[in-house]
Amino acid sequence: MNNSPLQLKRYFVTEISLTANKEFDPKKEIKLGVESLVVAPALLADPSDPRQWQVTLRIQQQPGPEANAPYFSTLEIVGFFRLQDDYPQDKIEWMVQTNATSVLYSAAREILRAAMAQGPYPPVILRTVSFYSPRPEKQRATPAERAAESPK
Repeated sequence: MNNSPLQLKRYFVTEISLTANKEFDPKKEIKLGVESLVVAPALLADPSDPRQWQVTLRIQQQPGPEANAPYFSTLEIVGFFRLQDDYPQDKIEWMVQTNATSVLYSAAREILRAAMAQGPYPPVILRTVSFYSPRPEKQRATPAERAAESPK
């Protein structure tokens, strides 16, 4: 096991709302689709140090009545991250977009699960999501390949 080049320094919740659905029927199936979950990340690099980032993740689960969901929820979580000094500059934003959001999402899932566990219905664990997207071709190229592509 190795340390990640991306380290979480601290995080906190800026908004949390959990409402038990009075129309929930425990005898019926819960049908929570991906369309009922809205996840919106916001990334902000520190202007004085591009290796430090603030990441905000807003998660809303507002399913329609056909979903028979036990809860409606909103959570906003903010995390502060730092990348190792030797991590390649051209890969920093991609690393933050992919991994920092994943770290915060995992924390948010547990925060919501714990809050739901105090409610009248069993907790629902938010579905697993991926923030991975392949880096653009230019970022995947080696420095020599990029130099060969640039105009002379």
